[in-house]
Amino acid sequence: MKTLKEKVFGRITDDFQVLAKIVIRQLNLIKQLMNENQNDDLYTEINNNERIIDSIEVKMRNEVINLIVLYSPRATNLRMIISYYDMTAYLERIGDLILNISNFIKRIQVDGALFTRYKKDLFKMLDLTENMTQNAIFAFTCEDIQLAKDTIDTDDQVDALHEHIGHHLPSQCAEKTLSRQEMTDALCINSMAYNIERIGDNATNIAEAAIYLIEGKNIKHWPKQDGEILRAGSEG
Repeated sequence: MKTLKEKVFGRITDDFQVLAKIVIRQLNLIKQLMNENQNDDLYTEINNNERIIDSIEVKMRNEVINLIVLYSPRATNLRMIISYYDMTAYLERIGDLILNISNFIKRIQVDGALFTRYKKDLFKMLDLTENMTQNAIFAFTCEDIQLAKDTIDTDDQVDALHEHIGHHLPSQCAEKTLSRQEMTDALCINSMAYNIERIGDNATNIAEAAIYLIEGKNIKHWPKQDGEILRAGSEG
């Protein structure tokens, strides 16, 4: 028979899995909106899911705090609990970013020349960040440190696409008389790219939390060399 402590820990684990599934579902819905940006059913589901994400986040934070205060967990369990606490925040932030993106998509003319030009890059960014989020979660639940490192490395590709859009988009609009819709499209494309890039950052944070869980090392501010994470005591 499970103790009360085990039951509380089990609830945190179960809630995290539900939260992760909803966030991944949200990323899929955003990709659908890229083709169907006037589909009210998609917006309704995204908004409903966002409310669920927020409620689970509040519940999990309270459960984590209660578990620490009431049971004073040992070092290994405490590290896992802190990782859950951090990752809950990162997933909630991803949910907020997805909601932002849906609001920008709704204002875009999806068959317009400007969006058509950058749609492929935005889709690629979404595919990469969705895979990053899934892999980071898997790395945590399965304690797969190599997958966590691969996830962190993938963020460079997302950053490169964001930089590409940020560099080329202004030149597409320079010295041109833009209509109100074209100006809206340009601003929304830039904002979408930024928010997708931030999803990649938060997926990276989840992967870093997985490494903290597995190795007990906080690598958040460690430098990189040749695409690899430097370990404590390594050269360079």
